[in-house]
Amino acid sequence: MLDLFTLPKLYWKRFVLWSFQPFYIRYFKLKGVGLENCPKEGSYLIVANHSHLLDPFFIGALIRRPIFQMASNEFFRKPLVRRFMWAMGAFPRKKGFTDFKSIKHAIHIVREGHPLVIYPEGGRNWDGETLPILHSIAKLVKLLGIPLVTVVSKGNYLAYPRWADKRRKSPITIHYSKPVLFGRKSTDDEIIDHIRKGIYNNDNYTEIKKIRGKNPARGIWRLLWRCPSCRTKDALVERDGHTIYCSACKKEWEADLHCRLKEKPNGTWRALKEYSDAMFDEAEIIPIENSSGLTLELNEEIYLRSKRVTLLHEPEYPGLEVLGTGILFLTDRRLVFMDQKKHTTLSFRFDEIRGRSTERNNIFQLVLENDIARFIMDEESCYKWEVVYDHIRRKSGYQNEEY
Repeated sequence: MLDLFTLPKLYWKRFVLWSFQPFYIRYFKLKGVGLENCPKEGSYLIVANHSHLLDPFFIGALIRRPIFQMASNEFFRKPLVRRFMWAMGAFPRKKGFTDFKSIKHAIHIVREGHPLVIYPEGGRNWDGETLPILHSIAKLVKLLGIPLVTVVSKGNYLAYPRWADKRRKSPITIHYSKPVLFGRKSTDDEIIDHIRKGIYNNDNYTEIKKIRGKNPARGIWRLLWRCPSCRTKDALVERDGHTIYCSACKKEWEADLHCRLKEKPNGTWRALKEYSDAMFDEAEIIPIENSSGLTLELNEEIYLRSKRVTLLHEPEYPGLEVLGTGILFLTDRRLVFMDQKKHTTLSFRFDEIRGRSTERNNIFQLVLENDIARFIMDEESCYKWEVVYDHIRRKSGYQNEEY
């Protein structure tokens, strides 16, 4: 098997870079600002915001030298994609763990004099606003001991919102800051604050004159998992690609490609994030009835019940095996999967879960000690499960891991 922690031949990376750079710049309307700030030689660390699936390729397409990137191991599952990612300078990082192998490889890369890119949010955001910075990033910055360049991409969320099914054509501008070198005595808070200011963006208010695409309402239910009006969960339905309506209160909203909504018939346009910010209200996260006959422990309460989901696990990376199809429950102490065909249950207690992640826009994943539990949710909002799971876990006295 290909060793992903060896350096690829740079002639291939240069060939792809120089061959496809004009296409990337033209097709995705890429523009670089401050490219002169990137050192022409020697190693340096790039930290960037992450909203578009192709952000790693955008950043590298504008820098005229090979760069290497730490990426989620999710991108390395398929053989052809795995080989391409490796050839383009990417190497995998396991989520939910302190991945010493990936850190060791990162150190090797910078010692060889190459630039390295990481994404300190830990994943793509759902609503266009930069996520909180993982605190472990500060330790990595001090460990590497190389200049730090913060990069902020604007327009990348509008070009491909995470909740959407298809990308749109929107110009993307990438800003490169001047390099800063932090010493061993720099505090973690100082480094985190510098990164936060350097990569922060809220694309809901990025002014772009024209965005081309179709069906701007498709997929919005993944982000808006409550009706903004009547607050009913899982009630929004997309219609005709441009409209969403509530199956409970019957209100309707029109969507546009700038990620805005307007209540029909005479409402005003508002940023989609203004609606998504109101999705979570702690007072509304209350126990639900046990209508499925799930066997509960003493004083255990259910907070979420899914529609049909498929459960997979990972006996050996990168292979996945299907365990069954059924319903997922979130209680105040565990997640429980009820297989509808086998009439069996699998329990994942909070103290056994190392972390959680969302892959693509329809996979809710639990990171276990020596395995993963991967729930494919084609009819569910993974964003809803993220938010409510994190809340219930904290409320139950368990610290949330960095994802």
